[in-house]
Amino acid sequence: MAHGQDIFAERLARLNDTHGHRQKQQTATARAARGRTPDWVRNMVYPGSLVGACFVGILTVILSRYVMFHMNGAPDPDGDADLTMLMDGGLALAIAFVLRNALNMSSKEHLACKTAGIWIALTCMHNLVHAYPMTWANAFSPEWVERTVEMTEPKSIFFRGMSFTLDDKAPEAEPVNTDPSIPTSKPEIKINRG
Repeated sequence: MAHGQDIFAERLARLNDTHGHRQKQQTATARAARGRTPDWVRNMVYPGSLVGACFVGILTVILSRYVMFHMNGAPDPDGDADLTMLMDGGLALAIAFVLRNALNMSSKEHLACKTAGIWIALTCMHNLVHAYPMTWANAFSPEWVERTVEMTEPKSIFFRGMSFTLDDKAPEAEPVNTDPSIPTSKPEIKINRG
């Protein structure tokens, strides 16, 4: 019995030597790899990938609108805004799905950031067209830019065919009407329906 225990103890010692040598090699390799990049860079990789996923979502909408422009031409001001938004969003989601594995952004957090990017671009991309019409005219066409500018308001959110203006001007205070014989006026709400 003692002879079997000695053989077993010798085998364990050989395995510990082999394992210890491999562990030292792996530790040295990990330290060398870690030493090349600073800690702050390694800490920024994950948050940076979330921001990148948002930009991927925005770019998929731009790409889907580019594809839709070459398939259907300039947007129709009298077309169904809901259907157009659904088609843009669906095509953008399909493109984002294809890019998911190519860019290794398949976690739930990355999916949420891509969806947020798609939503931002669907509702706010027209603001870039208002700000940089020549750039968009070169990428799409002058007719596309003209129709987009005609259908939307600058500095607004465009949702379901309506522009909700984000005006940075503070409203002026109106004098208080104390005379009941003078009718009060209600503020006008501007909604662009196409």
